[in-house]
Amino acid sequence: MTALEGTSLDVRPLTGSFGADVHGLDLSRPLTQDQVAWVTAALAQYLVVSFRGQDLDIDQLEAFAKQLGDFGDSPFITPVDGHPNVLAVVREAEETGPLFGSGWHSDWSFQPAPPSATILYAKELPPHGGDTAFTNQQLAYETLSTGMQQLLVGLNGVHSARRSYGPAGSFGRPDPQAAMDIRGDERAVVEQLHPLVRVHPVNGRRSLFVNDVYTVGLEDMTAAESAPLLDFLSAHSKQINHTCRVRWETGTVTMWDNRSVQHFAVNDYSGYRREMLRVTLAGEAPIPVT
Repeated sequence: MTALEGTSLDVRPLTGSFGADVHGLDLSRPLTQDQVAWVTAALAQYLVVSFRGQDLDIDQLEAFAKQLGDFGDSPFITPVDGHPNVLAVVREAEETGPLFGSGWHSDWSFQPAPPSATILYAKELPPHGGDTAFTNQQLAYETLSTGMQQLLVGLNGVHSARRSYGPAGSFGRPDPQAAMDIRGDERAVVEQLHPLVRVHPVNGRRSLFVNDVYTVGLEDMTAAESAPLLDFLSAHSKQINHTCRVRWETGTVTMWDNRSVQHFAVNDYSGYRREMLRVTLAGEAPIPVT
C-alpha cells in the first residue's frame, strides 16, 4: 500500500495472501479525500481490512460508511430503530437457535446487485470465540486449472434466499427467543442468475462467485447435474490456504470486499453475549468475463 501522507498508519497483513489489520486511522472523524481513496484501495488489495481501536457511536458508523458509498438494502431483518441502514447483529447468552451469518456465504448474493462491501463494528464480545473466517475467491479462481477456469466462464449460478428465509428455511419463521427480529417472506423464493466468475470493477481480478448458502444450482442444469460441480467449487474455495480469520476486539471495525470473499461466523461462544453493528454498501450487478 502507498503511504498516506500526514499519518502514521500501521498496516499488518493477516496472512501471506489477503487480509490486514490497520492501526492509526480514526474513523470517528470525517475522512479526507485521500483517506477515502486509501481505504478504497486497501480494501481492493487486502479484501478484508480491520481497523483496530475505534470508538464509534451509531451515527459515526453510518457517517464512515456513507463516505465510501451508498447504503445497500438488507431484507428480512428489522434494522435498528431510527437507523434503517444499520443492523444490530446480536446473540444473547441463552440463545440456542440458528446463528445469523453461519455457513459460508457472500452477503445477499441473491440480490440483482449484491453489496460491494460489508462493514461490521464490534460493540460487545464474548471473552473468547466469535471470530469471523474469510475465504479469498480471487485466489480460489486463480488456483484452478486452466481447463476448469475455461469451463466456468460463461456459466451462471442460480442464487436464492429460500434456504435461509423461505418458509422452510433456517429463519423462515420468527423466533420469539431470538434477539434479532428476522422475518422471511415470499421474496426469499425468487431466483437470481449471476456469473460463476465475476470481474472486480476496481482491481480487475477474476473471482469465483458461488457459495453454500445462497447458490442453489446452475442455470439450465438439473439439481443432480449441478451438484458435483458446486460441491467441487465449495470444497476448493474453502481450502485452508485460501482463508484468513479475524479475531475481534471491542472497538474493531472490519470491512470486507463482498465481491471477492466469502465469510463464516464461528459459533463457539455459547453462554456469552455478542453484539455487532452491520452496514452494507451498495454494489453493482456482477460483471461477467467477456
